Amino acid sequence: MLKVVANRGNTVEPARRRNRRRRRFALALARCAACLLVWQAARANEIVVGETLPLTGPSASIAKDLLRGRQACTDYVNGHGGIRGNTLRLVTRDDQNDPSRALRIAREMVDKDGTVVMLGAVGPAVNTALLEWAVSIGMTIVGPYGGDIENRLTNADTAFFLTANQSAEAQRLAQHIAALGLTRVVIVHASDNAGRAALTALEEGLGVTNVSAIGLVSVNADGSNADVAAQQVYKTNAQAVLMATSGRITVAMLRALAATSSSGMPLLQVYGLSSAASQVDLLELGEHARGFSMSQVIPLPRDPSTPVVATFLAAMRNTPGERTYAELEGCMAPLLLAEVLRRKSTDLSRPGILKAMRGAGRIDLGGFEIDLANRTRPGSRFTDIVYVGSDGRIAR
Repeated sequence: MLKVVANRGNTVEPARRRNRRRRRFALALARCAACLLVWQAARANEIVVGETLPLTGPSASIAKDLLRGRQACTDYVNGHGGIRGNTLRLVTRDDQNDPSRALRIAREMVDKDGTVVMLGAVGPAVNTALLEWAVSIGMTIVGPYGGDIENRLTNADTAFFLTANQSAEAQRLAQHIAALGLTRVVIVHASDNAGRAALTALEEGLGVTNVSAIGLVSVNADGSNADVAAQQVYKTNAQAVLMATSGRITVAMLRALAATSSSGMPLLQVYGLSSAASQVDLLELGEHARGFSMSQVIPLPRDPSTPVVATFLAAMRNTPGERTYAELEGCMAPLLLAEVLRRKSTDLSRPGILKAMRGAGRIDLGGFEIDLANRTRPGSRFTDIVYVGSDGRIAR
């Protein structure tokens, strides 16, 4: 009888290969599942912090300084124990200084990123929109940027400011001017909402010291009539100029005043609020900023004798460039948030964080005290006067 012998090499061997493939696939699947569990656990221990900033447009230089400070000090907090076993994750989007865009981004951050707390935006218009939205959903906003008075007088009871407002700055400037014996002061103000708000603050500050402005000069919001405004300033026979301007308008006015002075007119002492110019603006001006002094609402960012500045410098040690006020103010926001949440045993949800911030009282970040409880004069009381050297750098 003819016997048929099965060819094992054609049947058994492919089966073995299939089994090996199945085992490899199952192992890879198990590894993926393990990685997913690790990722989910890591995400579960994250506190998502959102922010919208004008990373493009005329305020981009300040926004980028704020971002550098905030990110560096977020990393610093995470590198020094985090918050009760949790880490901060900073999510940033460009609002292009557009309130409607900022609102859309903020809502997406809550819905898609799981944001439970936000850091403040830049500029009165965007901040106004975001602060109203934040109240409606109970969202904590830490450190809205800018000293404008209006945002602080609204019912934005979920916002926590870091610094003194423009009224405190203006009063400090007025007291400084009065102490120097200057009595003839002219105010230059931008013809926009921010300029008018700063004008109000400066007039109130002068009123405290019984020094009245002998003239008001308006400059276009784009600085296009700065030369004409400078000539009007000199016609008032003032001893000093108070600037209710910011950014490019301040740059245009300081250039115009310097040019008028070089034509034979006396060099005037010029003062501005902390929002008048960024370090980038001043470096661009160089010697044209000579004779310019500013109020400030945070310590000098390169002076480590103040403990919070020492912390800031440690956090920024690997970041190139000269340290700026906006970077330091940016740094303070995550430091403040971490300090409050480490002290409070509340849960780290959106309502829990708001509850912790509302109950925090006064917080000392290290030589810089912030009052979170006083809703009529929120933030710090710290003010300072600095001057700009001929190289455009700030000194005390």
